[in-house]
Amino acid sequence: MEIKRIVGIGVAVFAFSACNEAVEERINTVYEEEARKKETFSATDKYGPLKVKVGEFSGVSSIKPWSAWWYPLNEKTMFYKPRGGASPLEKYDYYSGKMFNVFSESALYEEREVYRPNEVGWAGLCHAWAIASVLHPEPTEAKTVGGVKWSVGDQKALLLKTYEKAVGISDIMIGERFNGDRNDDYDDIYPDQFHKLAQNHLVKNKMPLLMDYDPRFPVWTVPVYKVKFIIERLSNTSAKVKAFVTFASPHVDDHNYVGTKRVIKSYDYILKGQWNNGTLNVTDGEWIEGSKTDHPDYLVSFPDSIERGSLNKEINPEIVDSILK
Repeated sequence: MEIKRIVGIGVAVFAFSACNEAVEERINTVYEEEARKKETFSATDKYGPLKVKVGEFSGVSSIKPWSAWWYPLNEKTMFYKPRGGASPLEKYDYYSGKMFNVFSESALYEEREVYRPNEVGWAGLCHAWAIASVLHPEPTEAKTVGGVKWSVGDQKALLLKTYEKAVGISDIMIGERFNGDRNDDYDDIYPDQFHKLAQNHLVKNKMPLLMDYDPRFPVWTVPVYKVKFIIERLSNTSAKVKAFVTFASPHVDDHNYVGTKRVIKSYDYILKGQWNNGTLNVTDGEWIEGSKTDHPDYLVSFPDSIERGSLNKEINPEIVDSILK
């Protein structure tokens, strides 16, 4: 098998080495077009105008994401195993040299160049895990390949490393990351844009999407695979929506965890527009109640167009795939 080094030149990189006011008082809020950022990606521009009806609507992805540990950047798990044995990257280096005559030093590089002992607690590989969990089958059993014993945790760890520098995610993001800057828009992602992408992916096309569920500066990216909307008419120009979103969680106690640890969050918002024959043609949206401060930061369309990459230059995705396959 020929192994090729993957080099990214001049590309944009997505690596977040990195989750009450009464309804009646907000119905008549005047929407100002200039309040929305011009650079914000629009789900309605990409997938068409949002139209909703009264009732209950559900959607489930045909792909069910799997859970895995998210490997914070301030822990040594990737390159160091304190109680004997070998870490995932130490095993990778041995396997790479033995099977492909590629003598890598990924464990050493990880410790010197990627590991950050003083990094904030939320920074890690949740974004890489979210991508991998919808694009790859879950490793569910320990295996021996090339004379090396690979646990489920080893396999998931190496797979996540191949997606930590995923290229092209910015092209399929809906909404802007909240960086805590003075001019950042905390209400973004706007609820009508959230609703449109969830409606298009989960209800219509049975596809998963990715979501940063923390609207603040920290990034907690998760794969969403189920949604339920409860929609009621609120006025002649609005509807009230309660959305239940189900996603997989990376907060597992065992690195060898197999399956999907499920989390459900609910969001409340108003959609505004004009009713026509029982359909609301939506032009605006507003978070309400608890969702005013607790709503998604941004969404990502199904990430099948992204290019894999690692911050660890000693890791080759093709070698990793030879272990997984």
